[in-house]
Amino acid sequence: MILEKLAIDQRMQTQNLVHMLQNRESGYTRNKLSQAPQLSYERQFYKAITPCLTVGIVIPPVYLRKFTPDGSKLLGFSHDQRSFIVYAYKGIGAAGVNQLFSEAGVGSSETFTGPHSQHLRNTVFEKLFKTKYVLRLCQGESARFYLHREFSVFLDDSRYVLLAGMYVLQGYNLAVSEYERYPDVFDKVDPFSYIFYVVDLQKGVVTDEVLLHQESICLSHNHGISVHGHTIAILSRLRQCIYIYELVNGRLIKQEHEIGPRPLHCCFQDASSMFMVMLDVNTLLPITHIKQRVLSFLYRQIEPNSPQANQEYQEFYKNFEFIENMIIEKMQLVDNDLLLLRYEERPKDSEVSMLLTGEPQPPRRLYVFYSMTSEDVLGVYQDDSIDLLQIVVQFHDKLCNVRSLQTGDAPSSPSSHFFMQQNWKNNSKSLSFMRQAALRYNPTVPVSTQSFSTSPYLNHNVFNYDNLLISPLERPKACSTEPIVFRDRATNLIKFRFNTKAQRPPSQFTPRELCAFICHPFEPLVISIQKCMHVYSYKLHIYNHETIVQQFYN
Repeated sequence: MILEKLAIDQRMQTQNLVHMLQNRESGYTRNKLSQAPQLSYERQFYKAITPCLTVGIVIPPVYLRKFTPDGSKLLGFSHDQRSFIVYAYKGIGAAGVNQLFSEAGVGSSETFTGPHSQHLRNTVFEKLFKTKYVLRLCQGESARFYLHREFSVFLDDSRYVLLAGMYVLQGYNLAVSEYERYPDVFDKVDPFSYIFYVVDLQKGVVTDEVLLHQESICLSHNHGISVHGHTIAILSRLRQCIYIYELVNGRLIKQEHEIGPRPLHCCFQDASSMFMVMLDVNTLLPITHIKQRVLSFLYRQIEPNSPQANQEYQEFYKNFEFIENMIIEKMQLVDNDLLLLRYEERPKDSEVSMLLTGEPQPPRRLYVFYSMTSEDVLGVYQDDSIDLLQIVVQFHDKLCNVRSLQTGDAPSSPSSHFFMQQNWKNNSKSLSFMRQAALRYNPTVPVSTQSFSTSPYLNHNVFNYDNLLISPLERPKACSTEPIVFRDRATNLIKFRFNTKAQRPPSQFTPRELCAFICHPFEPLVISIQKCMHVYSYKLHIYNHETIVQQFYN
């Protein structure tokens, strides 16, 4: 009986693909025969089927963006940033891919650079992807706009995608009425005109367009837009307000009320129609609605009869000017009603601290949870708040607001995984250590919408790798001098490598090389894009059953 149990345990721990399939078929993966297989066991299959082969590829003259959440399409933009291109993904088992590998003589190598590699480089992209359609968006009346190639937001379970075009405004000044309606105007930013397109990915048509004139919206990596369900929030850095839209049958319906400047039922009348208003540098405008609620919340948190009441009142009045002048730098929809706002110090014309130290000082931050329906502030946290750190760590999946359509898993976070396992459960950590941890991890929120990859090959619970070289957060990383190694977290065996080494030795006199990764949501396929100066090189990391992963790299 004991030997049988040991044999079953040994069979369960195997990472042989055939054994895994036999175990799943026979029911060994279940704790009880009456129960369904656990989803956590399915993750082990990704250890046996990995993107272990690295091949250089040639792509059409486009800017590749990302895969759709269902993995069926790859999005891109034309080089003139006027057209939107959609490729249909055929899958790693597409006809002709394995034949290409065989004809080129890939064999068991992890990185193929053989004599027949040029033909493979020129044809493998066409074998995997087929152009589905090309939409010329910026033309006619919108010919002045160019598509932002670092912005795309999927809506309605990847049925639609939200794209944005922009162009610079020259010689525009805000009207006086704008300062009256938006007392928190941040006019130090450059104004742009924006146009948002809603594209139906199934039909290949534009279903709606929204034009925002004379605005400042951060589009890079979806920074200034947040989505939850059918609700879309757009942060205007210029007017310091948030526009709320609802997606209804492929069209964007704007809510009349704007979040920030005033309450919902506040009666506002244009003062210029009643009498002439003269504004100058000495004019004191009222603070915005949310700031008033923040001040009220902080004041009510003070216990009048507590021994520290006097000190807390002094701290409140000392921070009054900071709160009065702070601006919204980033926001996030936690759900359809709750907003997470990050306020920061308003940049000054002359930074005295930078002149004295030679380095920019990190700005003071204030994190605010705000309910749009009740118009109440539910929480206010400093940038070193341990309570906010607990929220960031324990509700990482909720804040990311994205899950794999294939497995249902939330994207893995290196900070939450390491911190939860090593630090958070250790009650012996000092208060100063926790404050430093809060200063490090709290700025990761609000989270930019759809900025994490759900690829199982970036799951920190399954694979161990250097987060400085690649991470689920879709941001370019500095190229390394050695291949990126992915190890099995349980056995420490090397499962696969990404050979994305820098093309030239690092030097303080040359700009550093960057590498971005486009990961398929669930298949063993990753496209790496390396940028050296103004030259781009592309590599494909894909599963090949003949590849043998060496445990020691020469």
